[in-house]
Amino acid sequence: MGPPAHLLSGQVGAEKWHKDTRTTVQDTTKLTKYCGKEALDLWRPVRAPGEPEETPYERKLRKDSWKFKLDILASGEVNTKPPEGPGVTLWKSKFKPPPWVTKIALSCFRDFTNTKNNEFVAQYTRATRLVVSRLRQAFIEINEQVKTLVRVREQLDATLAKIRQSLITNKQSQAIREHRPTSEKISDKVDALMKWEKEEFLKTKAKLEGMMAMSEDHLKQLGTCRQTLDMLCGERGRVLDLLPQPLRMILLEAGRDSWLGLSRPSSPWVERNQTPTPDPIGPFTPECEAALEDARRLTFLSKDVLLKLQEVIHEAQNIRNTAHNSIESSLQGKRDETLCHKERLDMALAGTRGTLHRCQRFQHEMRVTRGMALGPESSKYLETREKLTRPVVKVYQRHVGTQLPEPAILNQSTAELDRSIVETEKNIQQLHGTRRYLRQCIHEKQTGYEVDGSIKRLRQRRIHPRTCLQETLQLVYT
Repeated sequence: MGPPAHLLSGQVGAEKWHKDTRTTVQDTTKLTKYCGKEALDLWRPVRAPGEPEETPYERKLRKDSWKFKLDILASGEVNTKPPEGPGVTLWKSKFKPPPWVTKIALSCFRDFTNTKNNEFVAQYTRATRLVVSRLRQAFIEINEQVKTLVRVREQLDATLAKIRQSLITNKQSQAIREHRPTSEKISDKVDALMKWEKEEFLKTKAKLEGMMAMSEDHLKQLGTCRQTLDMLCGERGRVLDLLPQPLRMILLEAGRDSWLGLSRPSSPWVERNQTPTPDPIGPFTPECEAALEDARRLTFLSKDVLLKLQEVIHEAQNIRNTAHNSIESSLQGKRDETLCHKERLDMALAGTRGTLHRCQRFQHEMRVTRGMALGPESSKYLETREKLTRPVVKVYQRHVGTQLPEPAILNQSTAELDRSIVETEKNIQQLHGTRRYLRQCIHEKQTGYEVDGSIKRLRQRRIHPRTCLQETLQLVYT
């Protein structure tokens, strides 16, 4: 007797065994598809956040665009060719998907990353070196401007000291001229020129002090800009230890000889590196742009400041020389005039001396004559016979009315002599007074001549370039 029919027909294995096997196959298929999908996702671009999920129709269109296209040749032959554009051509599968980006690190990823990073670092450091070269060149230029401005300020300070010295000299000259005699203090051209000189020097002094203050402010701005450039050069140059730094040659290689002109449009015949866009985290930061712009502004402003300072110094020197020459010539002219008047007074004094001597002799002769007219003082004189008591006169006067005119004539002559003696005495006194006055005038002229000469020598000494303000002040106090 054989096995039962239900055991001979249908499935042999148990249903649970078949079900477990099917479940295992299904799970394996799902796992295979999932792993394949995950493997593809590793080579696909990462989906952007917020991007909508791709529909099956869109996925089908996208994959169809990757398949090879049929191309019918002129001979009727059918040929397949991959789609145009970049991608990975799979000739066996007749498939050309686009180039995918892997999400995992390949074996060459480290070397590739190192190469790219080195290129990026080299480009960054080269750009930084160009920026540092510009900053250093600007620093050198600003430093030279500071040196030039300091030298010009020293010249300006020396000119201001000369103007102050000239003001002191003007004050001393006016004070010395006060020591002249009263007759020599009459206001003249020298006084007017000294007054004009004082006014001009006061104006020039105020102008020079204003320019000194203006240049000091500009010097402070240059110092601040130089300090900023130096700080930026040190900060930007921290990444240049591995690069050669011939900073001057960097600008020449960039086609720019001047650090000021990098913002100009390039010539179509010359390839030049343009000024990069300021980037807070790039080689050319906004602080560098502001510092270079400030340096450029101060450079052009320094030219105007130096030109103004030179003009003011030249103008002050011209005013000082003009005033000195004018007063010098006026003092010399006044001395010549004083000397001429003194010589005239000397000649007048010499003439007065001769006239006084003659008047004194004439007065003496008149006194002798008057004495003789009054009669002899002793009988021993030979002129005794001329007396009115002589015998001839006595005999003649015995008659009435016989008076001789001799006594009246003698009285008149005596009175005339007395009057002449008085007038001569007055003339002699006037001559003595005139002689004293002439001597006083000569002394005053000599004093005025010497005072003007001392002022002239003083001004000649003060106009010497080596005379300093301290020496002038010492002479004042001395």
